[in-house]
Amino acid sequence: MSVTIRPLEDDDHEAVRQLLTARWAGPEILLDGEMVDASRLPGFAAIADQGLVGLVTLIKRQSEWEILTLDSLYRWGGTGTLLLDAVVDDARASGIKRLTVRTSNDNLDAFRFYQRRGFRFERVAQGVIDKEREQKPEIPLRGDYGIEIRDEILFARSL
Repeated sequence: MSVTIRPLEDDDHEAVRQLLTARWAGPEILLDGEMVDASRLPGFAAIADQGLVGLVTLIKRQSEWEILTLDSLYRWGGTGTLLLDAVVDDARASGIKRLTVRTSNDNLDAFRFYQRRGFRFERVAQGVIDKEREQKPEIPLRGDYGIEIRDEILFARSL
């Protein structure tokens, strides 16, 4: 499958919203107790013949950028790496020296993905997802590999 990576455009909004709804139970993502509409954030799209097959959304701060969502509809095919590479290239071109990403304690595949690409474990926020579930009850109790979803893990990478 041939994939093209490009910045998100206004015309992508509906496809982005649909992908986030399918993968995240909606485009609204809780971040530090605030609902963020990830479908309205900057980022990159992975496009193939069938349309949108991957997506990364970003919160761009002055000193660092945070990856809010990163999804590939075809795991293990390299799309996630292509999306991450686009973020790294754009961040460096913008003078950004640090990227961060958060994931839940059950997402062992994300642990492997980010660490293999230069991210380092930085902190555990115990019980954060338990608290977020009060605001967003559709967050499941168990996730990947049957692990209870409770804590948030922050990874960071210097550029």
